[in-house]
Amino acid sequence: MAQDEPSRTTGDVPGIGATVRAAFVDERDGPLPALLLALTVLAGVVDATSILALDHVFVAAMTGNLVILGLGLSGATGFSVASSALALVGFLVGVLAGARICRHDRGHRGRAVRDTTAYKTVLAVPVTVTALLVGDDLHPAVRAMITVLLAASMGGQLALIRHLKVPDLLTAVLTLTMTGMLTERGRDRHDPSRLRRALALVAFAVGVVAGGLLIRLLSVGAALVFGLLIIVAVGLSSHLVSRTAPPWSTPR
Repeated sequence: MAQDEPSRTTGDVPGIGATVRAAFVDERDGPLPALLLALTVLAGVVDATSILALDHVFVAAMTGNLVILGLGLSGATGFSVASSALALVGFLVGVLAGARICRHDRGHRGRAVRDTTAYKTVLAVPVTVTALLVGDDLHPAVRAMITVLLAASMGGQLALIRHLKVPDLLTAVLTLTMTGMLTERGRDRHDPSRLRRALALVAFAVGVVAGGLLIRLLSVGAALVFGLLIIVAVGLSSHLVSRTAPPWSTPR
């Protein structure tokens, strides 16, 4: 019996390693899960930025803005109804733009990611440069502009998520991810979808913490620079994978 123990131990290691690899890259979706986990970090960064620096609004999680708008209509005070409305409008415009971009992916999901990140970069560059030049004392008009552009960027990202149809990775809508992780019991402990859900929650939390620390210790511009770097990294990676046509690239 003592001689059998090492073989069982070493046999478990490949299973764990395969689970970790499949959480990031699998046969169905290729490298898309890894790219979407990076965009989940981005969602945490921009929501942290908008809450701390943009009148406590959300630019990724629209449910919060709907709550604020409803409270404003009820007569409650202390909420920036105008900023929440701007974020919601920007998000809706971004969804329409993102859906249009994804429809022209020429049958390749990697190209959809590449083109969407190009769109996000076009929005993120002026936002980041403005924040770096103006500093943390943002004029209301500047806050409004940044809110709209960040929300439009995240709207495009959510349209991309709907287009890609990668299970368990919604990047900004994590309630269902958390619920699935807690309620779907009947799966093997090495099922990569369980780990992927946990990684999505961790990625969003990392983004929020990183965004909050960068704003507190450095500046709003520093947090936005970090977000821009994530977009550029995902864009370059998706450009590389879009140059081939493996089975996972076919739209679902």
